[in-house]
Amino acid sequence: MLEADVSLKVSKDLIKNIQEKALGQKVIENVQPGQQIIKIVSDELTEILGSHSSELNFKNKPSVFLMCGLQGAGKTTSIAKLAHYCQNTLNKTVSLVSTDLRRPAAIEQLRVLAQKNNIQFIEPSSEDVKDIVQTALNQSEKLLSDILIIDTSGRISTDEELLIELKTIYELAKPQENLLVLDSMMGQQALSVVEAFHQTAPLTGFILTRLDADPRGGVALSAKYQTGLPIRFFGSGENISDFEVFHPDRIASRILGMGDVVSLVEKAQKDFDNKEMESLQAQMMSGKFNMEGMLKQFLQMKKMGGMSGLMSYMPGVGKIKSMMENADFDEKIIDHQIAIIRSMTKQERSDPDILKASRKKRIASGSGRQVHEVNRLLKQFEQTKKMMKQAQKPGFANKIKNLLGGNQMPTIE
Repeated sequence: MLEADVSLKVSKDLIKNIQEKALGQKVIENVQPGQQIIKIVSDELTEILGSHSSELNFKNKPSVFLMCGLQGAGKTTSIAKLAHYCQNTLNKTVSLVSTDLRRPAAIEQLRVLAQKNNIQFIEPSSEDVKDIVQTALNQSEKLLSDILIIDTSGRISTDEELLIELKTIYELAKPQENLLVLDSMMGQQALSVVEAFHQTAPLTGFILTRLDADPRGGVALSAKYQTGLPIRFFGSGENISDFEVFHPDRIASRILGMGDVVSLVEKAQKDFDNKEMESLQAQMMSGKFNMEGMLKQFLQMKKMGGMSGLMSYMPGVGKIKSMMENADFDEKIIDHQIAIIRSMTKQERSDPDILKASRKKRIASGSGRQVHEVNRLLKQFEQTKKMMKQAQKPGFANKIKNLLGGNQMPTIE
C-alpha cells in the first residue's frame, strides 16, 4: 500500500478491514489461500474506490463546473480534456473561462487549447475575478452553452490567499461540480491538499493526472477514503483525447500490480485505425511486410502512448519498469526509428535489401542518427519478418502453446 502512495492511516484501516473479513472465512476448494486473500483485498479496494463510475451533474443550463488544484498538477490541460470529452463523447456544448490572473500565460494557455480543439473560450472581462465569473455566466447563457468550465488560480501550496479567492468564486458561481485536479505522483501530502480545498469550497469529485506515469493509483484510494467523493476521470497521456472515465475495479487491479487489460483493449479499439490494421495484417500474412508497414506499427504504438503508456496497463508493471530501467530503455528510441524510416526513399522502404553502406550513411545523416542505429533498425526488421514467416507455419501455434505450458490455446470471444 505504501509503495502505491496510499497514506499510512488509510493503509492501517484497510488492513484492519481485510483482516476482519478474511479471518475465519472458509477456504474454497481448489483455490489457494493466497489467491483468496488477493480476492478479498481486491474487493475491499473496489468497495472503497466506489462500486461504479460516477456521472457528472447536468442539472442546470449552463451547468457550471469549477476546477481547482495546485500549480503543476495539470489543471489547465485537464480542463481542455474535460471539455473535449463533454463535446465529443457526451455531445454537450462547452464554454471555458480562466480566472487565473497570477500565473504567467495561464489565460493564453487555455485560449490556445480551446481554439485548437474548437471549444468556445470566453475572454476575461477585467482584472477582477468577480467580474470575470459574472460576465462568463451571462455570456455562456447567451451562447446557449450546456456547460461552463471555470479555471481557477493554481498555487505551489494551499496558501490562504488562494483559498479565499476560490471561496469567492465558488459562492458566486454556485457550481454543480467542483472538481479537484490531483497529481497521481503527489504522494502522502495529497490528503492535506484534499482537506484544505474541501473545507474551503466543498468538492464533488476528483480528476487524476499523470496516471500513465505512476499507474498504481494510491492517491486515488487515499482521496476517496478520506472524503467519500468519487474520482470522475483520469488523464492517461499527453493528447487531448487521453482522458478516461474512472473505473474503480480497474484501478484496484492496478494498485495490486495486476494491470488493467480491459482499459488497454478499450484504448486499442479507440486509437487503432481498423482499416489500416487490416491492411497491415494482410501484408504480414502474405509475406510482403516492409519498412512502410513497420512505420505504421511504430505510429500506432505512439498513439497508444508509447512503451510507457502501454506498460501502465500491463500486469506486473513494477517489475517490467524495473527491468526496463536496468536495461537503460529510452522511450525516444521509437521516435528515432520513425525518423530513420522517414528518411528512406519509397523504394528503400519497399525493398530494404538495397540498403548498402552509402544509402545507410545518407539515411543516418537525414534523420540525425548514427549508422549503427540504422543497422539496428534493419536487424529488428529482419527479426520481425522472420517471426512472421514462422507464424504462417502449421506448427507455430503448438510451439507457443508449449512455451506457455498450457494444454489449450486461449480463445478470445
